[in-house]
Amino acid sequence: MKKIDWIEQTLQTRYQEEGNGVTSQELAEALQLDRSTVSRYLNELVKTGRAQKKAGRPVRYFPLEPYTDAGGPQRRKSCTGESELLQEAMAALLYPPHGLPILFTGETGVGKTHLAQKLVETAIEKEFLSKKTPFIAFNCAEYAQNPELLLAQLFGVKKGAFTGADENKFGLVERANGGILFLDEIHRLPPSGQEMLFHLIDQGFYRRLGETGVERKADIRLIGATTEAPEKALLPTLLRRFPVRLEILPLRKRPREVREQLLEHFLEAEAKQMGVPLSITARCRSFLLQYDCPGNIGQLKSDIQIACARAFLRNLETDGKKKVTIDFHDLPTYLQPQRPVTSAVKNAIAGGNDGQEGISGNIYRKLTVTKESLLKKKASPAELAEQLQETVNRYVRSLSFQQESRPVDPAIIRVLTRALEEGGANEIRGISDEQLYAIALHIQAWRSNPGSTRIARNELEQVETESVYEHLAQKIAMLLEREHSLRLPPEEIKLISLFLSLNQRPEEQEQPKRLIATVCLTGEGAAVALQSWLEDHLPAEDQDVEIRSVQIDPQTRTSEKLDLLQREFRLIAVAGTVPPELDGVPYIPAWELYQKQGFERLRAILAASRSRMTAENGLTLRPSEIPALIEQGLSETVIHFNPKQFVQLIQTKADTFRRVFSWEPEREIGIWMHLGIYTDQLLAVQLANRRMEKSAGVLQTDLPPDRIKLWEQFLSALSTALHVRYPPSAASEMARLSTTS
Repeated sequence: MKKIDWIEQTLQTRYQEEGNGVTSQELAEALQLDRSTVSRYLNELVKTGRAQKKAGRPVRYFPLEPYTDAGGPQRRKSCTGESELLQEAMAALLYPPHGLPILFTGETGVGKTHLAQKLVETAIEKEFLSKKTPFIAFNCAEYAQNPELLLAQLFGVKKGAFTGADENKFGLVERANGGILFLDEIHRLPPSGQEMLFHLIDQGFYRRLGETGVERKADIRLIGATTEAPEKALLPTLLRRFPVRLEILPLRKRPREVREQLLEHFLEAEAKQMGVPLSITARCRSFLLQYDCPGNIGQLKSDIQIACARAFLRNLETDGKKKVTIDFHDLPTYLQPQRPVTSAVKNAIAGGNDGQEGISGNIYRKLTVTKESLLKKKASPAELAEQLQETVNRYVRSLSFQQESRPVDPAIIRVLTRALEEGGANEIRGISDEQLYAIALHIQAWRSNPGSTRIARNELEQVETESVYEHLAQKIAMLLEREHSLRLPPEEIKLISLFLSLNQRPEEQEQPKRLIATVCLTGEGAAVALQSWLEDHLPAEDQDVEIRSVQIDPQTRTSEKLDLLQREFRLIAVAGTVPPELDGVPYIPAWELYQKQGFERLRAILAASRSRMTAENGLTLRPSEIPALIEQGLSETVIHFNPKQFVQLIQTKADTFRRVFSWEPEREIGIWMHLGIYTDQLLAVQLANRRMEKSAGVLQTDLPPDRIKLWEQFLSALSTALHVRYPPSAASEMARLSTTS
């Protein structure tokens, strides 16, 4: 790069970053050049109209905008509609005598390549250009890691120019001679390539890579595209040769009409490919016109193509009607959590931020809600106190499971430990480290939002604790105030005494408590919001159920914490935003749980789990109710087969399986849901024509052969009905999962 161009580019960059003029001294220091040299070049830029200066002390220099030395007027414009973009671009493409270079800018997927193609097609249709006009499109990013090969592709190469150049080859410029060259991601060209392109635009000549004495002539109209800010990504010498720069706005900034036009265009294209009439449900159309589409037009097109493929397949598998209708469930799986939700969901999510305020605020709201609910039921003072104590107990246990993801202030831990040592530890039944960490987390939360406790004062007065715990809580409060100027109100001191009195692990328990795990990728946010919602909506007869939020590993979909909880509790269901790798445990997506049918499904699971604990109450889930629950759950989770057909096949053999494996209702639902999701995953692989991993054969197991045979026969029937291929080990694996441990 020439020194004057280097100085001009630095002037441009500094202006973009700082928005102010630059002195010659500042540029000299930035470039490590002599100030007089920089001053001379700056004045030359001003003299030739490539920069301007503002008199004063010191003199400041600015880049000159707009540039007008490319043979025509410069236009920098942001356009929302395709017609407006085409009109602007067409004016530049046809500007006499040979058109003006055009630069499209915008985010990934906004349609830069599509617009370039549309521009040329329109010019040919209107006979502004000949049908034989060459149109060469090239993405510079494809060879960005190998600059020599990139330049060879673009300009051609002379034999022997570099290792591997075994013969003379012409490049894209030569192929585009007399026509149009479209360079996507043009900023990926190295500086030497940008200068070669500038020379071609400016002089009409270029050299193949490795040539020195030969100049070749080419007459091209250039269209460039970039996702980067052109002032920073391109050399000033090349940037000046793009007098027309059109910014293509992302979908989120464009009118709804634009997305409607795109949707119709893509649907028409897919209908043409299918060769059958294509329609779309109102709900699905509404979603595609509103959802956040960060990949812009490229993503919208891809999502529509996936939905069309699934709808077409579903049509073939079911009634085979000539008309294909795209339903909401045909959308790509990753869009499913974004489906429309009720106001209850939005409120729960809005209140589910994982800030410290959320932790502290939850316990007081829960205490108030619990008290109001019990008073409406005319609970006795003893029952009221017991339930409020249990609410506190559950809160402390939930805090103890947050130690891994929430940093605890060491200063608070030191205060708690010291108070325990000085406050008569010998008189106190064992207080665990988990309790201390839970108390510390709660104090931190209160410190962030000290005003949230006022509503709980009356509720806490209903609960009595032993004096030894009250004295210890007073000791903690005194140390916090004396050493950290943190003054706890009476209700906080009362709550800490309850924390201290909590016996987290009953010595004897006939059966482990039931547990519902709420899961997401962070274990916070959505999982905590869902936990809070569930605690508020559990039926009265299921208030003993524990709710815990858990983080799921995004790759393995497993969780050490969930494994730990399974050993301590009886896990009856999982709800959340990501299904974990668990066998035989029903999973309810968060969006479904907030809907009526999803909550009814949970109530059925809860009732079934109660039947195991209190059989004398007769609260059992009838076998006749199970098929509807399975169909309901699968209809919201699978996409490659018809759940109704699946359930019909189940009903033909359900009694046999129930008798052979002695299933309880909750286990039966879990097994069939597992098989449905597994089948859907197999179909997804097979329909994508991906190679299946070779199975090691039948799974070695000591299970009775007749149980494996039963599954082999049923999977064979499913294979015929749903056109799915199960691996040889599937029957043994299903038999293993079906057998009660």
